[in-house]
Amino acid sequence: METAHLEPGEVVLEVGCGTGVLDRWLARRTGGANQIVAVDINRFLLQEARALAKREALEHIITFREGNAEALPLPDSSFDVAMSSTVIQRVDADRMLTEMVRVTKPGGRVAVVGHAHDMARWVNLPLRPELKTKVEAPGWADESGHPRGCDEASLYRRFQQAGLTQVRMFPQLATFDDRSRLDMLQATILPTLTPEEAKEWREAVAQGGAEGTFFIAIPFHCVVGIKP
Repeated sequence: METAHLEPGEVVLEVGCGTGVLDRWLARRTGGANQIVAVDINRFLLQEARALAKREALEHIITFREGNAEALPLPDSSFDVAMSSTVIQRVDADRMLTEMVRVTKPGGRVAVVGHAHDMARWVNLPLRPELKTKVEAPGWADESGHPRGCDEASLYRRFQQAGLTQVRMFPQLATFDDRSRLDMLQATILPTLTPEEAKEWREAVAQGGAEGTFFIAIPFHCVVGIKP
């Protein structure tokens, strides 16, 4: 959002908001200076999002709407900033970008963060070099991915093809040390390991947990462009 240069009074759209974590963070960070519209296709997640926003007294700032990222139920040129985080690999990427550009005002910004499955992750565990290389290698699977989704560096080219200008591209690493991220990581790693490697992995996880040294760094592609 810093790269998108959000100004007070501008209207923000999030595509694929889930339970509204990013929207609530943004509303708190800006002190309520921006109206936010958050769209998701899952009505149950939206129910939770509304309840969480109300609990934080943010319901007058954030409006949640049910809708499909590939066919947004919103008028043209409505938003100063359209953003999305880790959704573009789960939908038709080009259709989603086309829709985000459509609903953005001329001069507005489109900002997307997507998983970077073409980049290596970083696992801080006491593993043999050979096994560490194996578990950190790019190409890790995302079972929730869409056949026409985008989880690699073509995201930057897609922004340009969507007609956006002044495209700024910056891969990022996000670090996590919580058990939920470990469980997600193991779901993709363990099926690729031999029984001996799986045993070494579990021992390393136990040691890292006991020492308090475990963390993982997950790569993301981040892009911001301006609608002419």
